[in-house]
Amino acid sequence: MSIKRDEKDIPFIDLGDGFKIYVQADEYTDPVLKAKAKAELNETPETVEKALSELRCLLKEEKNLFIPVENDSFLVMYLRPNHYDVQKTFQMIQNAYRLKSKSKEYYEHTPNPSSIRHVFDEGMIWFMPERDTDGAALCVVEVGKKWNTSKVSIVELIATIRICVECALLDPETQLHGIKVIFDTEGLSMSQIAQNTPKHACMILDWVQKACPFRLRGVHVVNNSMLFNILFAIFKPFISKELREKIFFHNKDWKSLTKQISPSSLRPKYGGSLAAPEYKGRLLGDFMQLYDKHFDTLDSYGYVDTVDSQRRSK
Repeated sequence: MSIKRDEKDIPFIDLGDGFKIYVQADEYTDPVLKAKAKAELNETPETVEKALSELRCLLKEEKNLFIPVENDSFLVMYLRPNHYDVQKTFQMIQNAYRLKSKSKEYYEHTPNPSSIRHVFDEGMIWFMPERDTDGAALCVVEVGKKWNTSKVSIVELIATIRICVECALLDPETQLHGIKVIFDTEGLSMSQIAQNTPKHACMILDWVQKACPFRLRGVHVVNNSMLFNILFAIFKPFISKELREKIFFHNKDWKSLTKQISPSSLRPKYGGSLAAPEYKGRLLGDFMQLYDKHFDTLDSYGYVDTVDSQRRSK
């Protein structure tokens, strides 16, 4: 297993036996994908051109917001999950950067993969090498026995999830097909439950429901104990109806899980048949650090005060 680069110098993890993990890719050109984008996202050349023009006009009125308004790929990333509704997209971008401004502790000390390198080393988060049959990318987050709260804080865990999702969105196909997340809570303890205060829960819910430009196709909780179920019941009132409908509890019922996610995309421990070899968190950490510059650039975007705005305009 090693990190390699393709003919376009895009990095990927080669797991062997034809299995790869990558997060970055070019725009899709396959007619089948374009047809899906038209049917599900209202994406046509005419719609894209019109939406980009209108969105830029709105964003340029936000004098204290600094983002790459001339970057089509950046704006399309936000337009796709909103089906090219310009007003909804504009509101999502505002929400994203207002959240960044008011929740600085979740961003300032964890701006890039290097800043949370130790979380990857703990082996808590995994990209799966196979998409689901509907094209959705798969990510596994182990928040039970692998979460040592003396090494990884809840803020660092939230930052790692955010960075992984934002990195996955470098692939237009993932923007189109969406992402499914498996939360493995096996071994969840009271010390971990204590980390999940209302403040942290509200932040992650605001990000998921209002600010992140991804198509969340499902959250699948496995190995959930009574302890986790109690925790979920406490925060359930703060979860929107739309998000609640995407959350599924399977515990150890792998037949239930494989009705939602193809067995061919799941490892045997989750009832699947995926033959791809497992890899160490350190390898994923090495891979993610290759995107430090990308995240340093993202970190420079956002709302600034009036003084900074005047300085940048000169």
